[in-house]
Amino acid sequence: MGTEADLELSLAYLCEYLYKYYGKKVILLIDEYDTPIEAAYINKYYDNVIGFMRNILGSALKDNIYLQKAMVTGILRVAKESIFSGLNNLSVSSIINYNFSDKFGFTEKETRILLDYYNISEDIENIKQWYDGYIFGNEIIYNPWSIVNYIENPLEGLKSYWVNTSANELVKKFLSKSDETTKRDLEMLMEEKSIKKTVDDNIIMTEIEYSSENIWSFLLFTGYLKATKKENIDGELICELKIPNKEVYTFYKGIIKKWFSETINNTKYNAMINALVSGDVKSFEYIMKEFVINSISYFDAAGKEPEKVYHAFVLGMLVSLSNEYYVKSNKESGYGRYDVMLIPKNISKLGIIIEFKKINDFSDSTIEEVTKEALDQIYDMNYRANLEEKNIKNILELAIVFKGKNVKVT
Repeated sequence: MGTEADLELSLAYLCEYLYKYYGKKVILLIDEYDTPIEAAYINKYYDNVIGFMRNILGSALKDNIYLQKAMVTGILRVAKESIFSGLNNLSVSSIINYNFSDKFGFTEKETRILLDYYNISEDIENIKQWYDGYIFGNEIIYNPWSIVNYIENPLEGLKSYWVNTSANELVKKFLSKSDETTKRDLEMLMEEKSIKKTVDDNIIMTEIEYSSENIWSFLLFTGYLKATKKENIDGELICELKIPNKEVYTFYKGIIKKWFSETINNTKYNAMINALVSGDVKSFEYIMKEFVINSISYFDAAGKEPEKVYHAFVLGMLVSLSNEYYVKSNKESGYGRYDVMLIPKNISKLGIIIEFKKINDFSDSTIEEVTKEALDQIYDMNYRANLEEKNIKNILELAIVFKGKNVKVT
């Protein structure tokens, strides 16, 4: 068995042996070079793998007299890792560039040809909603893996096929521990809106979870977001980002559901949501208290930012109630902005307005005083106007007040 040094030179040796056998310089194709790096980051042996990858790729790609050319693909550029330092004539094309933009997946034309060939083109509009939407340069691209799997199994219907396992775990890790602002942005994405962010294609794994801005760059380059608009301002790339399609939207829903299954069991969570939409405030408050205690431990280990729990709760409602309610947060209604509004798609059902309040540790205010303040705010600002305009007659106004791990619902 070879040593680690032998393994680090293995690609260079392979090029040499192929050249000597065939008498031609080698074209080297390396796919998903950063998959080992992702796995190493998740499993906490990142530094060891970075050194190994630097040596194995460096020996194969730098000063290799047997190499004609090489193509390397991966999710992240990882330029700061110096894995590719010292290489000459290195050309990088990413999803935000225009070179080879039609080579990252199936184009519209290619997809239609495939669907026509297999006599399933009549469902093209639904297929577009599920697997289309990626934007590379200016090219609209379909997910090739999902298209091929759907063509192979059309009777199983449209569902999620694309699972980038290591990236999935990283996304779950980064989003679950993200700050209040990131969760609020995720709310907007789940409402099928766009967010504007600075994108950096030179991010590295160790920087992502410590910067909310880097999370969005990671999600873009790993295929969990698309850039609908790009603008270069003073050397910075500013992008409008959206969830590309239903397949990826389903992935986000799965992440959010998993968050809740790890803080409160599904039966209790469903009971909490059902109590809310049926107007059973007492039962809702009882389960909500357990949810808050567990969620503060999960989303905010320090227990100092109940806002994280609030945004997690809103995300949960977006996922759980999307079939029956429009879940809106921080929107204008009447004379101000409410925190959360549940607008029933069936106007005979209960419309709900929720105002969240946090009492700081150093405040002398009581929960009862702040509860009254929240309810007065709902009334004074006429938040119910939005519901009344939609001819919704049955309206529940709720104040949810946090003080540490204590919560009161009125």
